[in-house]
Amino acid sequence: TMPPSLLFQSDMQNWEEQSQGAIYTVEYACSAIKNMTDSTVYFKSIDSLLKHAIALKDQLNAAQGRSNAAPQAKNPPASS
Repeated sequence: TMPPSLLFQSDMQNWEEQSQGAIYTVEYACSAIKNMTDSTVYFKSIDSLLKHAIALKDQLNAAQGRSNAAPQAKNPPASS
């Protein structure tokens, strides 16, 4: 068996390694959350642009519908 001081040193080293891993995981998670939060501006911009594009498409469809529904001018009868 190992002397108690070596066991203690080994336990402390294992604890330090586990702690460093946990700290890395927390830092990585915090960084990911910050990046997602920073991306909110871009997602809102994309949302606004998509809504604008849909509104323009609706306007084009409405304009095409009105032009197709407009009565066609008939040619006057030919006089002889």
